[in-house]
Amino acid sequence: MAEAALKIEEVREPAFVRRFELADLSRHGSWLMKRFTAKLPDVHEQRIGGYLRGLLFDNEHLFLYQDHAVALFQVVYSPGIKPVKVVQERFVWAENRADKTQLEMAADFYTHALAWAKRMGAERIIACEDSDVSKPLIIARIGRLFDTTISHARVV
Repeated sequence: MAEAALKIEEVREPAFVRRFELADLSRHGSWLMKRFTAKLPDVHEQRIGGYLRGLLFDNEHLFLYQDHAVALFQVVYSPGIKPVKVVQERFVWAENRADKTQLEMAADFYTHALAWAKRMGAERIIACEDSDVSKPLIIARIGRLFDTTISHARVV
């Protein structure tokens, strides 16, 4: 009987995920601002805060909360004769990028993004753009990922 108990795998409960709310800025604000200012050193913190507050009630954005992680996805439309709805990851960040538990929980954001993309009628999800979550964890949540190369030129 003890041997059978040892073979039982630990089952992890999915992370508690909900939409990000204004009060969550005080909970995550300090580490979020550090991440944004490191990424965008020429953008003032007040502008970043205003940007984040503006996303809270925007139906074209899915801004998600966990105790130690945040994620932002956006519906975008590809140009052309037949516009295509695409959900694009803007960021999926864990408070502590070295904490495997936080990263595993942050991967659950992709399950919510997939369900949202389906409800929005999107044809694709662009992932791995700015994520602390590893590709294998993302694949475990949303399935196969296809890699493409995009060439671009900087306009100066």
